[in-house]
Amino acid sequence: MAHFSDTYLPRRDGIITSLRTLTGALGGAGHECLTVVPGHRRQPAQPDVLALPAVPCGVADLRLLPWPTLRQVRRIEAWQPDLVHVHTPGSVGLLGVLTARRLGLPVVHTYHTDLQAYVDAYRIPTAAIRMIATLYTRRLGLPAVPVPAGGDDDDRRGHVQTVNALLMGDADAVVVPTAAALDRTDLPVPAHRLFVVPSAVPKRAVGAHRAAAFRATYGLGEADRMVLFVGRVNREKGIDLLLPAFAKVVAREPRARLVLVGAVYEQRWLRRLIDASGVGDRVVVTGQLAADQVTAACATAEVFAFPSSTDTQGLVLQEAALAGVPSVIVDADLHRAGALGDAAVLADPTPDGLAAAVTRLLHDPALARRTADLARTRALRHTPQRYGAAMLDVYRDAITAHRSG
Repeated sequence: MAHFSDTYLPRRDGIITSLRTLTGALGGAGHECLTVVPGHRRQPAQPDVLALPAVPCGVADLRLLPWPTLRQVRRIEAWQPDLVHVHTPGSVGLLGVLTARRLGLPVVHTYHTDLQAYVDAYRIPTAAIRMIATLYTRRLGLPAVPVPAGGDDDDRRGHVQTVNALLMGDADAVVVPTAAALDRTDLPVPAHRLFVVPSAVPKRAVGAHRAAAFRATYGLGEADRMVLFVGRVNREKGIDLLLPAFAKVVAREPRARLVLVGAVYEQRWLRRLIDASGVGDRVVVTGQLAADQVTAACATAEVFAFPSSTDTQGLVLQEAALAGVPSVIVDADLHRAGALGDAAVLADPTPDGLAAAVTRLLHDPALARRTADLARTRALRHTPQRYGAAMLDVYRDAITAHRSG
């Protein structure tokens, strides 16, 4: 299998976790994987990773492949893949689609990212989305796709749907990590080609000394009660909801500390939010951390706060669950149909609602333990091996569909 991702090490995000867990599980089952990614000078050298020349975009170690070329396709062809698996909608993802078309291979696409939600969150201009749709269309040698006339929002949504259709319209299988993802968008894919396969995260042990070292590194006292967030510390993750909510938590629990773990895209925006919260002295921003440090952070936390309403699965919820930490979420779709289901406290998506749920867990040890135990039990079922086996079933269906199509 040849996997294509626009995001990879040294970055840290859910797509990378899912991808590396999957390729590790497939490799353990005797299958060869090639991972095609943008190159980075701090990437570890790996024989099963094809790192293509890429340029920095100035944000959190993100690198961009300038444009897919037929020379790149030929390099991948030399590896003789049987199937292409596209994980992202960027230029590397486009290269995956181009490779599958040129080599006549079955293609699987995982819809990790709610593209419409991210376009809205980052305020990407309609003209930019239109340009991307046009460039993708030309690179794949397809006729232009008409977009219904409408207002600016309708126009932007139309172009996002065009991009989705270009990447997924001919896919032999499209994977969504939770049924909740299907509630957010109308994917241009027939129902018989859609598969729900939750990703998994490996269980990592952490010693008490690692947790203590994490506390010491970030100035967390033994009496501090840690509320943790892990993910991109940015607007699409609901940070502008979390910070005012945390100020209300501190009013009820003065020992509370908020630790934000993850890449920060907009430093000034975040600083303004922290200053406006009035509890900046109770907030710690660590930046992006390695996997073992994230595990140590989870081992230190009492509550995991997840204010995002744009995630297709929220793998960090599984990481928190495996560490025995109860979570508070505001996404009713994930609470209903996520990998962990209702094994979290669902809060109203308001500062008052989120604060009340976090405070309740801090003040009710029995509820916190019941919530954490249920979440951990469910997370333990989603092993990397089970994830890999489920994806192999999808690959077999995709190969069959490709041959019959």
